[in-house]
Amino acid sequence: MSLFDNIKAYLAAPAYAVNTNYHIMALALAVSVYLILVILQPFGINDGPAEKYFYLLGFLAITYVGSVIPTAIMHRIYKTEVEEGRFSNGKNISAYLLSVLLIMIGNFWYFKFLNPDIPALSMLWAAIWQTIIISILLLGVYFAFNNVQLRRELERIQQINARLSQKTTQQHEPAPESTPNVETQNFASLQTAATSAAPKNLDYPIDPATLLYIESDKNYCKITTAAGTSVLRSTLTTLENQLKPCGHVIRCHRAFLVNMQSVEGILGSSSAGYKLKIKDCDATVPVSRTYIAEVLGYFEG
Repeated sequence: MSLFDNIKAYLAAPAYAVNTNYHIMALALAVSVYLILVILQPFGINDGPAEKYFYLLGFLAITYVGSVIPTAIMHRIYKTEVEEGRFSNGKNISAYLLSVLLIMIGNFWYFKFLNPDIPALSMLWAAIWQTIIISILLLGVYFAFNNVQLRRELERIQQINARLSQKTTQQHEPAPESTPNVETQNFASLQTAATSAAPKNLDYPIDPATLLYIESDKNYCKITTAAGTSVLRSTLTTLENQLKPCGHVIRCHRAFLVNMQSVEGILGSSSAGYKLKIKDCDATVPVSRTYIAEVLGYFEG
């Protein structure tokens, strides 16, 4: 694969971390910029007036506003992708570059406000190179932190896969009809959700031991078990709420619920996206970035 193909694949891949609380992230970034200017005092700041620390608060405000606006716009335009963990590296980088541009423009006008007698071209050049230097510094810290997080996540997944590969297949006997357990009762309740619009070949209740995963398909849900697939007219949220007492049927994606006891391994990567390998069949179920922590936490609990 050529360098161009590698770059293209990276830009199209889901971003490792998309912070939906971007206001907090922007504030942390703004405070970091302020601390860099106060502690390191680059660009001749130490020669400034006594009120320089107060003036530096202006750069904090510019950084916050410049960081929030592009991210808010991108998250609104690509809301579904953000929620499903499909927000790509390319869009993430575009939002970052737009933030740098806005901050650069803000810094220029703030320089002009503080130094009205200095030529505009000099102020523009100062705004460009100073903003770029600090952006590169913060970007380096960001990638270093992400690499640490990636390594930790990879180690967690390797440990989980090792345990799953050693785990023998558990045999579940259905509970007697006279004394139905909580899980069977919940699956039996699915029968009440069926309507005349649903296919007539439904066979409920379903033994929870045979459930593999459930996929949302508009106003219907495809319920895949060891015996096959049935269709039920229901929302995925409704089924999720009914199955919560089971404890091992959780949401792993906006469109999927999965029986965690049917999972035999975790495939993929943080860049390409994770998938759950379902035992006794060729199916894999996607895991969105939103739910990866819950999925890993289940296996480690």
